[in-house]
Amino acid sequence: MEQARVQEKQQINDAIEQLRTRQIQSELADQQQASALNEILDRIGKLENQYQLQQAQLKALSSRIDRSRHRSSGKKAITKKSISPEQRAITGSDQRRHTTAANSLPSDLPGGTPNVDKAAALEAEKNAYTAAYLAWKSGRYDEAANAFNKQLDLYPNGEYSDQAWYWLGETRFAQHDYYRALNAFKYVADHYPDSVKHAAALLKLGQISESQNHWQQSALYYKRLIRDHADSALAEQARKALGRTENNNPDTTPEN
Repeated sequence: MEQARVQEKQQINDAIEQLRTRQIQSELADQQQASALNEILDRIGKLENQYQLQQAQLKALSSRIDRSRHRSSGKKAITKKSISPEQRAITGSDQRRHTTAANSLPSDLPGGTPNVDKAAALEAEKNAYTAAYLAWKSGRYDEAANAFNKQLDLYPNGEYSDQAWYWLGETRFAQHDYYRALNAFKYVADHYPDSVKHAAALLKLGQISESQNHWQQSALYYKRLIRDHADSALAEQARKALGRTENNNPDTTPEN
């Protein structure tokens, strides 16, 4: 009788151990499936970004081909964009490539002649901007920089060009390329006074200049931000930063 109870107890223990083993195996399988699913979702996100950028490029290329055919039939003359002396004077490879692109593109890009399908062009530009921004947000900075540059090549005067310049600056900053970051933010500050990113660009210019111990220049950027966006939250940050710059450089002269 005692032996039967011992055997029954052992069987129960064995059954419990088997259940525990199955539970552990099930949990491991669930973890592996979750990891595989996350990897698949990440790949899908990257593919979607690439697809959006390719679609934008295809639409833009198709539009340019249509315009080329139209011009070859003698229905439209080509006029080139003029670049201001101030724009030519800006240094940095990002600026040079886009001003060159603007010179080489016909005037019937978005904002040019009325024969362009502006809605389709705007949608293509938006897709290109979105793909570049998503790449930046995901930390794929090389991909983002290339995508923003391509967008600005295709749409140098587009609806999203100010934001593309700003986020290109953020991308360069994240890459520790402070020279080109400074140039990108300066382009926004000097060419897009009505942009929603104008104040942020001025703040970035002040911060980069301050980090390089260019106290007087950083103070000028902070003062410009306070002057142009006096009631903004960023202006309050600029006021605090201005105190630091003036303490480090007592000879800073007031802005005229």
